[in-house]
Amino acid sequence: MASSQPATKRPTGVTIIAIVAAAGGILSLFGGSSRLAGTGSGPLALAYVVIVFGILGLALGAGFFTGARWAWMAGMIIYIISIGLGIAEILYGGNVGFVGGVIRTIAGIVIPVYLTRPKPKSFFGKGASSPSK
Repeated sequence: MASSQPATKRPTGVTIIAIVAAAGGILSLFGGSSRLAGTGSGPLALAYVVIVFGILGLALGAGFFTGARWAWMAGMIIYIISIGLGIAEILYGGNVGFVGGVIRTIAGIVIPVYLTRPKPKSFFGKGASSPSK
């Protein structure tokens, strides 16, 4: 079934954050799973939280890539919350958690800032210049 809306071209930055979100999701799943398997360090509760964020990262990657309307708000919320998780990983996550925490904290700042720019907002159907969906 064809849409009556003109197709909006996905901004390159949205493609990049879709890839970053999916890759971060995969790495979070591996990192949390390594702790559960006993090969990683850090608190067990943190491993479960990291796994949940890994699943969310995979979903966000797909949502960003397809331009799903829900992905914009979910990305804003999840990445802002992830700043706290990144800090916890830096403090308690061991060597792997430290690197992941730094990346998560930076992404938690940069991605929401980017998503508030006019072109990404428009792509997700947000803002004054967005087509009504």
